[in-house]
Amino acid sequence: MRLSVWWILTPLILLILIGCGGDSTSDRPKLDQVRIDVDARRPAMNLSDYNLFSDLATLTPNDGVLPYQVNNSQYLDGALLRYFVYIPPAAKIEFDSNGLPNLPVGSALIQNLSFPTDLRKPEEEARQLETRLLIHQSKGWVAVPYLWNEDHSDAERSVVGEKTKIVWKDREGESQSFTYLTPDMNQCKRCHKQNDEVSPIGFTTRNLNMDIESSRERQNQLEHWMALGLFTDSEGETVNERTVSWRDPSFGTIEERARAWLDINCSNCHNPEGEAIVSGLDLSLDQDHPVRFGIYKPPVAAGRGSGGFRFSIDPGKPQSSFLLHRIRSTEPGVMMPPLGRSTVDEEGSQLIEEWIAQIRADSELEERALNPMAAYQGALSGGDPGNGRVIFYEKFKCVACHTAEKRGEGTVGPNLSDVGARTDRNYLLESLIEPSARVVEGFESVMVTTADEEVLTGTILSEDANQITLSNSAGGAESLNKSEILDRRDSSLSIMPSVANLLSVQEVADLLEYLSQQKTRIE
Repeated sequence: MRLSVWWILTPLILLILIGCGGDSTSDRPKLDQVRIDVDARRPAMNLSDYNLFSDLATLTPNDGVLPYQVNNSQYLDGALLRYFVYIPPAAKIEFDSNGLPNLPVGSALIQNLSFPTDLRKPEEEARQLETRLLIHQSKGWVAVPYLWNEDHSDAERSVVGEKTKIVWKDREGESQSFTYLTPDMNQCKRCHKQNDEVSPIGFTTRNLNMDIESSRERQNQLEHWMALGLFTDSEGETVNERTVSWRDPSFGTIEERARAWLDINCSNCHNPEGEAIVSGLDLSLDQDHPVRFGIYKPPVAAGRGSGGFRFSIDPGKPQSSFLLHRIRSTEPGVMMPPLGRSTVDEEGSQLIEEWIAQIRADSELEERALNPMAAYQGALSGGDPGNGRVIFYEKFKCVACHTAEKRGEGTVGPNLSDVGARTDRNYLLESLIEPSARVVEGFESVMVTTADEEVLTGTILSEDANQITLSNSAGGAESLNKSEILDRRDSSLSIMPSVANLLSVQEVADLLEYLSQQKTRIE
């Protein structure tokens, strides 16, 4: 089961109380006050229009709106977070084949951000800044941020985003400030996109599986929801996985906690179905292949983001690992995640540094990463084309970017339908394991930084005097007006990830055999 957490939580906000509830659905509160229009053409103008809270100033939830807690959450400039979920009357949470909860149409996930004005007494006064809604409409999920007004009486829909100066006193009483960036609706959609569809990315059973303090006793949150009748049948009883809390040293090893931090902060894009699939980096918690989550993995079209370092994770050498370099950067085009923060998570990045420092070096993996042509010479002969086809279409999903046998396949990379007629196996091997050594003309990558400080990398599909269209990592396209572009740079790196250390010598031989048999051009 994959873990990926939606937003940030700090220990300071673990004061939320959830009632105990009874042992039957009769104890579930009446749901007749919340207003969710599942067929609305656009989100409501104000947060108050949904009637989610009986008192907006204190975020007192209306009947049917439940506060909840999570084991881990994403870093968003140190904001304090409160979470709520709304399930419509008589509806229940179903479970997919992996045991993950699916919320019914009409549901809403709510996350509220506030910033303390004085860290010496954070619980006494905080500035309400933003509330984010994820609404399950008939047409699918819609993500929308709401920005609070000065007197905290309501929050207004933020279509184009906003920059807000945050001022506070630190623990020494010194005044500090930074500019917080409220995302626009397109950025919200981008972060929540999986397989070209918007969906929740953090409402997972193992992240919700935790003990909470209720008004009467300490109890398990999922068991409490089962008692309220929120789950279909008794499926929730089979859910027993729980994620370690990365903030708690007693809750797991350094590696477990570091992987949990990366999953929370990075895997919404860096997963097999996310926006950053083309990078080949999978930072989801369930990924168990070391190269896949960064060890001895060279950069892919990272540009300045790689910092000139060889590997995403260089075992035992955090100072030369560009994964940590990007986590600690606040420079557009370098920092990761690229959205949702303006400051550095010092505590989280220190954990990642400690983890990388204790990873043991592997001379064989390092040599294969640095000299892949020598390591994969055995793949130049033989091979099973049937298994190669499985690798192309299913295991490595080359079809996301390339065409081989069918019309309408990937167009991000070169057409491979006749690659066996115009190249030899040496060329194909180099393309697979050292893709940046020789980038095919017309498929060079470019990196642009927009006026919103968003960085996009891809190949140019079309360009005129006013607009440029780039391929994206999901095989689609994104058009930008040139007036929106602050900076544009060519990259010498291919956007294709190397298969070195990801596929065995035999698997590469199988893939080469399959590609060698592609000899009829398909447009």
